[in-house]
Amino acid sequence: MTHEVPPPPGPPAQPPNSGGPSAHSFDPASVNRLDWAILAIGFVVFIFSFFDYYSWDFGGYGIDLGSVSWSAWHFSHGLFIAWFAMVLTVLGAAVLAVSLFAPTVSLPAPARTLSFLAFAVGFVLYLIAIFAHSDFGPDGGHAFSFWLSLILAAVGAVIALIRAQQTDTVLPGQLNSLPRIGK
Repeated sequence: MTHEVPPPPGPPAQPPNSGGPSAHSFDPASVNRLDWAILAIGFVVFIFSFFDYYSWDFGGYGIDLGSVSWSAWHFSHGLFIAWFAMVLTVLGAAVLAVSLFAPTVSLPAPARTLSFLAFAVGFVLYLIAIFAHSDFGPDGGHAFSFWLSLILAAVGAVIALIRAQQTDTVLPGQLNSLPRIGK
């Protein structure tokens, strides 16, 4: 006598519109334009971190002896401050991306608060980085990518503040009493 073992049952079929995979599809149109702007700012700052943040031309008296430049990824002579500012700016966008695209992920604080703080501290660090490096001399200083990143960090902080205020996110301490700049 042979006994046939029935095959194990498969996963239960989900009824239509029961919250299956298709019910959680992402709709880019549902994301606010200002949120897209914050994400884009973080991306652009990251890309430009690989270009010239600092440059120095060698020579003098009409003689060109070459030049050297450093990206945000150069860490000596106080230049790490710009790197840290870039990292915070990119993290500000990344935190927002996590909250938008993976809303089930638990963050230590509201995402909009973290995003605003990261952009604001990044901007302040960029300001500090203007003065906190070795003397480059008359032929050296900050390059285009540094200035672009500084401006984008400021714009990102303002947009993140607008979005935090629009969504009634409670900011820490006295930051919560800032005048409302967005509707």
